[in-house]
This record gives sequence, C-alpha cells and structure tokens, in this order.
Amino acid sequence: MAGALSKWTLFLANALIPVSVLLFCSGYFPYKPILPGAAEPPVWGKAPPVFDKVIIMVVDALRSLIRTGAAWPFTAHASSPTVTMPRIKAITTGSVPSFSDVVLNIAESESMSTLIHQDTIITQLKNGLPGKMLMYGDDTWLNLFPDTFDRFEGTSSFFVSDFTEVDNNVTRHVSPELAQDDWSVMVLHYLGLDHIGHKAGPKSSHMIPKQKEMDGIVEIIYNAMLSEAHLDSTLLVLLGDHGMNEAGNHGGSSAGETSPALTFISPKLQTHAETTELKGRDSPIEAEEFEYYRTVEQSDITPTLAGLLGVPIPLNSLGVFIPEFLGLWDSEVDRLTMLLENTVQIQNVIKMAYPKFSANGDKINEVSSANGAELGSSALERLEYEFIAAGLSMSPDEKSTRSHYKFLHSAQSLMSGAASSYKLSMLYSGTLAAAFACLVSAAVAYYTLPTCRRSSTFLFITSMLHGGMMFASSFVEEEQQFWYWITTAWAVYIHLKSTSESGDPALSIRSIIYSISFAAAGRFIRRWNQTGQKFAGEPDIVHYLISSQPKLLWALVLLTYMVNCQSMIRSAPFRGVLGKSLWTVLSIAVSFAAIIFKVSFTAADAPELLAPMTLRVTEWGFQTSLVFQARIVFIGIALLAGIFKFSGFTSRGVQNAGRKRLLHEATTLFLITQSRATNIPLFMLFKVQASIVELLDLNSIETTLNLILMQHVAFFAFGGSNALSSVDLSTAYNGVSDYNVSVVGLLTFVSNWAGPIWWTSETAINQSRMTRTEATNRIALLSFGTTMELLAVMAACTMLRTHLFVWTVFSPKFLYSIAWALANHLGMNLLATYGLSL
Repeated sequence: MAGALSKWTLFLANALIPVSVLLFCSGYFPYKPILPGAAEPPVWGKAPPVFDKVIIMVVDALRSLIRTGAAWPFTAHASSPTVTMPRIKAITTGSVPSFSDVVLNIAESESMSTLIHQDTIITQLKNGLPGKMLMYGDDTWLNLFPDTFDRFEGTSSFFVSDFTEVDNNVTRHVSPELAQDDWSVMVLHYLGLDHIGHKAGPKSSHMIPKQKEMDGIVEIIYNAMLSEAHLDSTLLVLLGDHGMNEAGNHGGSSAGETSPALTFISPKLQTHAETTELKGRDSPIEAEEFEYYRTVEQSDITPTLAGLLGVPIPLNSLGVFIPEFLGLWDSEVDRLTMLLENTVQIQNVIKMAYPKFSANGDKINEVSSANGAELGSSALERLEYEFIAAGLSMSPDEKSTRSHYKFLHSAQSLMSGAASSYKLSMLYSGTLAAAFACLVSAAVAYYTLPTCRRSSTFLFITSMLHGGMMFASSFVEEEQQFWYWITTAWAVYIHLKSTSESGDPALSIRSIIYSISFAAAGRFIRRWNQTGQKFAGEPDIVHYLISSQPKLLWALVLLTYMVNCQSMIRSAPFRGVLGKSLWTVLSIAVSFAAIIFKVSFTAADAPELLAPMTLRVTEWGFQTSLVFQARIVFIGIALLAGIFKFSGFTSRGVQNAGRKRLLHEATTLFLITQSRATNIPLFMLFKVQASIVELLDLNSIETTLNLILMQHVAFFAFGGSNALSSVDLSTAYNGVSDYNVSVVGLLTFVSNWAGPIWWTSETAINQSRMTRTEATNRIALLSFGTTMELLAVMAACTMLRTHLFVWTVFSPKFLYSIAWALANHLGMNLLATYGLSL
C-alpha cells in the first residue's frame, strides 16, 4: 500500500512540473500587444526625403571595429538576445523583440516568425518608394517578409564552415543590380564573418581577409554611387545585426555581442559633415567595450531611415531619430517636423501600454510655470510633463530640439524596459506549483534517509547550494565550476565511504586507485571544452587537437567507434554461429556507415578538423547527400535497437541484461552521430568513469546521486553553458530535408544533451536489477533534484525580474531549466529509464 501511495505521489509531483512551467511562462513571457495596421504620413506633412534609394548591407556578427573612413560611423547597441532573428526585428520594426523570439530563431518556422502582420520599415519602403525590392543573403529575411521582395536569393546559414560560397552567392548579384535603375531598396545580408566567428573565433586568421572582402564590396557600392547617375541619391547602411564574444559565439550580453557596427555611407554625407562632429576627426585606435564611436540604439535605425527616405515611421517603433542627421535638412522647420513626427508616433506607443498617459490642461499650466524644474513623482508622470514640454516647444530652435529629444530618450528608456510586462499572479502560481512538486518529491525521498543517510545528505546539501547559486548572475554564468568541484568532492566521498566500510588494507588501496582514476578522468573531461563566460575561448583540449593534433583527434574518434562496435558485437542477441556472424556483419556495417557520415559531415561543417588521411576518405566516391547518409545510419541504428524488442521472443534470445546492453550501445552510436567530431572521444572517458563506478559497488541511492552529478558534468563538458550562444545546431538537421519542428527539436535536444542522455542510459543498464522500491526511491531523488532547481530558477527570475541581467542571464537559464525538467527529466530520466530499469 505504501509503495502504491509513493508511486501515485511521485506521479503527481512530476505531473506538476509541466503545469508549473506553463503557468510561469504565461506570466514571464506574455504576449506583447502591438498597434495594428500601418503608419500613415502625419497630417501636418513630412520633411522632404534626403535619399531616394537605400542599400542595407548587413554583415552578420560585425562588431564595432571600424576605425577609418569618411562615412558617418556609430556603435549600435543591440540588446539581448543577440541572435539574428530578434535583431532583424529590432532593426526593421524599431521595437524591442520578445525573448520568445529566440525560440523562433532556432525553429526557423516561416509561419511563426513572419512580420507580415506588423508595421516595419521594409513595409513602409515597399509602399512608399516607387522601385522594386531586392534581397540577397540570409533567408531569415524571406521568412520574416514573405512575398515582399521582387528579386531575391536566400542563402542558408546551416553549414557554418562555409566562409566563402555563402558570401559569393550574395556578391555575384551586387554589380549587376547596381547597374539596374528599377529598384529602390536592396538588402544584402552576408553570413561569412559570422561563420568564421562560430568556427574559429574573432581572432581567426580568416577574420582579417573576410573583413577586407567586405570592405571591397563597400568600395564597389560606393564607386557605383559616384559613377552611376541613378545612384547619386543612394544611402548605404553598413551594419552588423549583432556582434560576437571572444569565443566567436553570440546570444548573450557581453560587450562584443551587444556592440555591432553601424555606418551610413553616401557621397551626400560628405557635403553635410562640416556641420557635425563626424568630419575630420581621428579614428580612435583603442576604445573600451567596443564603443569606438557614439552609441545609438539599434532600434534608432528605423525612424532614421524612415525620415531620410520620406516614409512614415512604423507604428510600434521605439527608436529615436539620430540627431546627427537633422543637419541634412537646411530648413529648421523640416527638422522640427521630423522630430514632431517621431514624438507623436512614440507617444501613441506609450498610450497603448499606459492608457492613463495624458496631457491635460492642469499639467500644461504646471509645465508652463515650472521654469525647467523636474515634475512628476513617477517615471510615467515625468514622461507626461516632458511630452507637454516638447509640445510647447514648437519654435524651430535648439531649445525645442532639446525638449523633443529629452522626451524621446525618456520614452525609449521607459518603453524598452516595459517591453516585457509580467503577470505576477501567473509567476507566483507557477512557482508555488514547482514548490509543491519539490516538497512532494522530498517527502517520498525522505524514506531513503534511514537506509543511506550520508548519501542523501550529500544530495540535499548539493541541491541547496545549487539552488542558492541561481540568485547570483555570476554563478549562473559559471555554473559548470560548481558541478566540476562538487564532483571532485564526490570522488573524495566515495573513497572515504569505501575505506570506512572495509577493514582490508588491500581493498583500501584499491579504493584509492579507483577514486584517483575517477578524478583523473574527470580532470580530462573538465578541460575538454572551456565554457561559461569568464574562460570562454581560453585554451582547452579541443583547441589543442584542432590546431596541432588532428591525427590524434581522429585516432581517438575511430577508437571510440571501434569500442562501441565491439560492445555491440559482444551483445549479440543470437547464440548460433550463423546468427552471431550475421550480427557481427550488421554491427560493423552500421558503424562503418556512421564513420563515413561523420567524416563527410565534418568535411562540410569543419574541414579544418580533417587530417590528410581522413580527407582522402571523402574522395572515395561518396557522392551521396549528407541527408541520405544520415538516414542510412539512423535506419541501421533503428534496426540494431529493434532487435532489442524482438530478441527476447526468439528461442535463442539472450538474457534481459544483455538485451538492455544492446539497446544502450545502439543509443550510444546514435549519440555519437549527433555529436561534434571533437566531442566524440568524451564517450570513452565517460565509459572509463562508468566502469570505475561499477567496480565501486555503490548502492542504488549512491548510483542515482552519481547520475545527477555526471549528467551536469557531461552537459558542460560538451561545451554547453547557460548562454544561448552555446546551443549547438550543427547536427540538428541530420537526415532532415524539409523543415519539421518536432524532428529538428528532438535532434537539437539530443545534440546538446548527448552526455546526460548517455549517463541516463548507462545508469539504467547498471541498475537493471533494481527492485520496485529502489526504482521508486531513485525517481524520487531525481524528481527532487529537478524540481529543486526549477523552483530556485523560478524564484530567482521572479525576485530579480527588474535585475539588470534578467534577460541576459536569468531568462536563458530558465529556458535551460525547462529543457532539463521536461526533456531530460520527464523524457529521459523517467520514461526511458523507468522502462529499462524494471
């Protein structure tokens, strides 16, 4: 009866996990209302356009490193998340994208990510300018703006090893299109520089040549502006959608990631530069935090382009017209007209978010008699008074300009911070649901204390320490350090435990050897990939193997495949000579196909990893597509795993444990296929540690605790972190020819959680003889660890929702916690492991 009660209690606790996540997400990532429709020209008229054509040249991941040139340069602040789709949305709508756009950026779903129902600068340019719309480059633009461009060619960012072809496909259209006079807008989005960053970092030897290549394209465009009559009133906007950190990734909030370049280039600008500070000043040699030039918000691009090209500012824009460009209008009235349009437009956005925002007569009188004093007790009230002050300053002079910009910048600051309002009731409900699930799991786990008090205490202390860390941004960024050090403490613990339980000196020496070997393997695992924020890009084993020992890397890779193949052969589900022979041939064939696919994939994704010996493998005539090769491997693995189900029903079937070992090895081959070549040798180190754990004769509770620790260590060892920039999408499309969100989502999870999945499978095999009571205790401990982390993260996100790093540190951690709780715990720890263990 007690066992049945525990079972249903645990079912309730785990059922509450997705409930708590849904409740919390609905309050944490609420729908952001937008003004419907498209902006119309203001009734008082618009300032005349300065340009009649625009070329928007996006160099993906271009940091603010421009130091020379006669153009008008800025550093454009890109708020987190610094990934392509949200940044393009910011550039084209002028608003602050929702954090949920990160998921859409990964999903690349055309129907979910489109901007056809929002007012954007692209829509306004299409409606307001007479010429055609052109787009060449990253196909994200085509997903965001379907049926918008008249001539286009999209390029995929799938294989980030492509540094040249992906850009050549864009550049080959530039000169022919510059010679045409039937277009008004040309968008060029280059991916090569971003690819170099992902593959080799910002200090790669490929970086300077790529920047020179981009500079050459700018030269081609600028020379065409000088020589072609139809381009004499064209504006070139050179910008990066985001930057990159010192490891070459992006998605976070480091200075390198949030400081993309922004430069406006046109012969027209030279004639007006005398009236600005942009003429004749020295380009700085060094600058802190990549701010080489004055910083503007990336959303400021939207109203600036709208004003310069004479189209309405998009309805939901939070951007502020860049003041340096006011001098392009000779008339003070035109300048004030531009600012007035920007002021009224952003006031409409404020009124949508704050319906009580008003400018009544009493406040007008207060402003008139305030003599410049600050009015209003709240940010919204102060904004109301600033709006009134701007409205009262209608004379075309410097004072009026200052009044308008004071209101605009205050409004931008307020609305950018309010872009993600919270539903506190839903946050509290989700947190309480997670707390209840945690308490229920702890209550069931409590019954394990009398039988294994020390191990349970170790788990409790670990969970408490880890939960407390979630309230400190630096600890969240460097979470891997906690798991690395706590695992070292675990190695000491299991040694002391084995020594205390054995009075035999020989057994004590053996325990020392086992513990040291376990810790030594862990040391290699820790140093395999540098991760986190502080040490990202620092030397590690992977960089050593890539830079100087590619042959050693592939020797380790082949050894891993061979060990896996040998294990599958030894797990043959047949006892007869013929059956074993056929099984051996099948195992070798599938493993060989997997090796060929991995080499072919690496040749396309990371050719610098291929030693000359392995490079020749790709020249053997394997001309089949990678999609077909991947499907062959997956079918072979499915065939191997399928025998797990049916071998027990044959007269020559093997024992239950052997069948499970077969399934584990087939799973391992699948995980290897979904891992980067540089991470494949880690499976050998995991196997060494698992063998040592098996020799230590740990009980079921201690084995479960070891699983929790090793899952987290393995995740970070593969290069994972709590930053969105560490999500590995390189193998997310293996075997996929047409986009499928479910398949891509599953493969993405497997790619990034390959290490934890392996430990789940391995632990289930070693615990195949667990009783139902032991299995219940194990699930209780796993549930407690998961719900405790989820509760801590939810509490941290709620309490620190106004923290400076809430969207750059805590929110990404929450997304990772969802993956740990739903996919890893419910999907792997419970469903897969429970089925294998019993």
